[in-house]
Amino acid sequence: MPKLLRLLAYIPELIGGITLLGITLILFAGVIWRYFIVDPLTWTDEVSRALFVWLAFIGAAVGVKRRLHSAVAVLSARLPPRWQRVTALIALLTTGIMGAVLLYTGSTETIANFRQVMPVTGLSRGWLYLAVPVSGALILIYLVPQFLAVLRGESLPHPHEIGAE
Repeated sequence: MPKLLRLLAYIPELIGGITLLGITLILFAGVIWRYFIVDPLTWTDEVSRALFVWLAFIGAAVGVKRRLHSAVAVLSARLPPRWQRVTALIALLTTGIMGAVLLYTGSTETIANFRQVMPVTGLSRGWLYLAVPVSGALILIYLVPQFLAVLRGESLPHPHEIGAE
């Protein structure tokens, strides 16, 4: 069972990789059709834009999972260990608030936009906006073990150690 859970944990990374591949192939096809076949594919802009939105928001969540977002630790590195823990908790709490904002506002915008359609593809704009609350939920999920580790006094692994397990 743990192997299945470990496999499920990498679904966002898999979605990100497939999305990046999809954007590349769609834009490449758009260029080929436009300049060599001289019959532009009108749908490529809308689909690649939607995929890019998903890539950006899922990538942000994966960045939280792997602790890859930039941080300025000049001040906290010079503080005593107790205060380093406090600053780590404040940073995680701030990221959690942002995740909650993404989840809440993304949900309301998604619901509001599911009735609107994109002009060329006819796809619901809700699918585009759905990336925002999904990202917020993933960010909150990924923060829980980090927050608990800091509360227990454990140091969080360096970002380069996370993928090495």
